[in-house]
Amino acid sequence: MTFKKLFAILLSLLMVLSLAACGNKNNGNNGGGSKGAKTTFTYAVGGEPTYLDPAQCGDSVTAEITNEIWYPLFYLVETGEVENGHCISHEVSDDGLVYTFHLDPNSKWSDGVAITADQYVYGIKRCIGYGYDEVGYLTMITNYIVNAEKHVGEAVADMDDVGVKAIDDNTLEITLNAKCPFFISLLPTPVFAALRPDIAPEKDSEWSNTVGYPTTGAFVPTKIDSANEFIMEKNPYFAHADKVIVETMIAKIIASEEAAQMAFQTGEIDYSTIASSDVMNNAELKDQAEVWGQINYYMNVNCFTANDALKDRNVRRAIQLGIDRSAFVTAFDAGEVYYELYGFIPKGLPDHDGTDFRTNADNDHKLVYTDKEEAKKLMEAAGFNENNRLALTYSYNQNSMHDLAAAVIAEQLKDIYIDVTLSTAELRTFFDDRSYGRYDICRNAFSADYADPWNYLELIAVYNDPEGRTFFGDEKYDSILFESMELEGEARFAKLHEAEQYAVEEMCYNIPLFGYGTVSLQKTGTTGVINNPQANHIFWYVNCPE
Repeated sequence: MTFKKLFAILLSLLMVLSLAACGNKNNGNNGGGSKGAKTTFTYAVGGEPTYLDPAQCGDSVTAEITNEIWYPLFYLVETGEVENGHCISHEVSDDGLVYTFHLDPNSKWSDGVAITADQYVYGIKRCIGYGYDEVGYLTMITNYIVNAEKHVGEAVADMDDVGVKAIDDNTLEITLNAKCPFFISLLPTPVFAALRPDIAPEKDSEWSNTVGYPTTGAFVPTKIDSANEFIMEKNPYFAHADKVIVETMIAKIIASEEAAQMAFQTGEIDYSTIASSDVMNNAELKDQAEVWGQINYYMNVNCFTANDALKDRNVRRAIQLGIDRSAFVTAFDAGEVYYELYGFIPKGLPDHDGTDFRTNADNDHKLVYTDKEEAKKLMEAAGFNENNRLALTYSYNQNSMHDLAAAVIAEQLKDIYIDVTLSTAELRTFFDDRSYGRYDICRNAFSADYADPWNYLELIAVYNDPEGRTFFGDEKYDSILFESMELEGEARFAKLHEAEQYAVEEMCYNIPLFGYGTVSLQKTGTTGVINNPQANHIFWYVNCPE
């Protein structure tokens, strides 16, 4: 899986968890030049970004920089709704396949060159040519746009039949291979960014980490020191430059939550994107914290290639029933940051009528729950008991949250004849092992890229892995998902509920554990920060008091 699938860190103010922190009160439409506002704004980023090339932006850390320098067709706001960016209006054909986007004719790059439709065509095709290994979000193009998949790895010049073209300078047309009710929600993703061949050559990203290239966003990089800080200056040609108060944006690289908290308390930074949940128990900091997110934390089960016992649906169901999810909430002890998760999709995703998808499903019936006696019966039917215990290895990468979750899992499963060995690896090694099925059970989590349940449910689909590395899922599940694409409204969401029920309750392909939100710290009185459902922030319109 790509970084998009792995950096499960965090998301949107749709959550019931959200605290009414002042940074969530508006989307920055209060105009520039506010009296008493800082013109230099500094925020903490939780690690070293990769390339600032939109094609390569597949993790939330890098997105904390690229959000500021690239302006999308559309962008996501706190509610999960899509708002117009460079696209000022669009139409969809009657058959739902052809999307026509009208671009703002006044939008320019930071060097004064007009942003045109053919630059979007180049940017999208360039991602296709780069291939799956380099472009984490490439499936958002290849799964939906006509003929995109067959050209992966090829030159842009050989992609004439790909369903993306410039009608004129300010009109972009994209043709899909099938109806996609949520296609607009995909377009804030960086792979749909405009790029120019004179700036971004094919299959090369070195340019993006050397200052001097023009950008389309609110800011332009003027210093790139990946180990320490990124400095960005205001782009006078930005489409909404009149609303941008900050002249200098500084992103400090601070990997430790504790160090970021100290920097916030001493005034070195104005905002921390990586606050610990412990701040919810800190009287001094709690009022400056906000919780936002749509994150599920769950256990992958290798149903096909690992321990033979895991091929038995009843054993997998026993694991689901053998875990008391309240134990995680108690162990983390962080107020409303964590909650028990009874299905795969976390709280905060809309159902057909705008109500909460998870809440509606739980009110019908919880897909998972705790019943240790039933779990023991299922294990005994599979041949396990106190004298013949099942040995499993639980794999994860270490940090304080993962360590604590792993300890809870091991303790809970002792009660149902399962002995768990905990196995840790550094981040990249763990990701590789998880992607290629080198585990019995392992930790996973996901934060939404767009506000639709499909974004989670496709993770369990066989079709979603272009390299065929899926270690769960089946064609019946995929067919349920694709049936939903042909439906609308309540009927479509009923099919999505059916897909979740089949994967989680009937087949037990994963073990939902808990949902949680991400905690940020912001200086009192700050407004205009957009906490979006892609696990990161947008600071275009931030208004931070002196």
